Amino acid sequence: MIDLYTYATSNGKRVAIMLEECDLDYQVHKVDLRRGEQKTTEFLQLNPSGRIPVIVDNEKSLVLTQSSAILLYLAEKTGRFIANDSISKAKVLEWFLFHATDVAITSGNAFYLINSEWLEYRESAQRLKDRVYDWYQYFNQQLSENKFLVDNQYSIADIAMLPSVVGNDDVFFDKYAHIARWKDEVLSRPAVQRGLNII
Repeated sequence: MIDLYTYATSNGKRVAIMLEECDLDYQVHKVDLRRGEQKTTEFLQLNPSGRIPVIVDNEKSLVLTQSSAILLYLAEKTGRFIANDSISKAKVLEWFLFHATDVAITSGNAFYLINSEWLEYRESAQRLKDRVYDWYQYFNQQLSENKFLVDNQYSIADIAMLPSVVGNDDVFFDKYAHIARWKDEVLSRPAVQRGLNII
């Protein structure tokens, strides 16, 4: 049994999707970020940085944080959604880490600055946002040639990317038609639907 400590954020949703896709038994513990529950003594014992998601794999006595680390751990634990041969695995990890190190961080920072009360950050926020859209163009090009991010194999790269994309508006999907097609393909999976709606 795995305990999942999470909230309805992109990071939380991608881990829930992975747990559903891997058919693992898990129990959800809601950590309400708006109420500051991530700063309670009990939660900080699991993750001293006070961030969700966290999993506790009771079978292995493992506490693990960081959504990317959790996805990779679950893929290796179950042997699913990550290729076995070294070349295919490297390509999956390339796209998986592209999301983790480029798209997620930059879009998160852009969101924070755009919603900041200090107007002097607006230009910086726009620059970050433009960088994210450049990366989406790269992402869109990849999907023009592949069903999923790596060839025709659904992987942790797709699971990681989906929650960052799904909330965009119609104008976004009109501009990135291949991302729109991919999004609909991934959203049609029952495990993805369940994972997106656990909280």
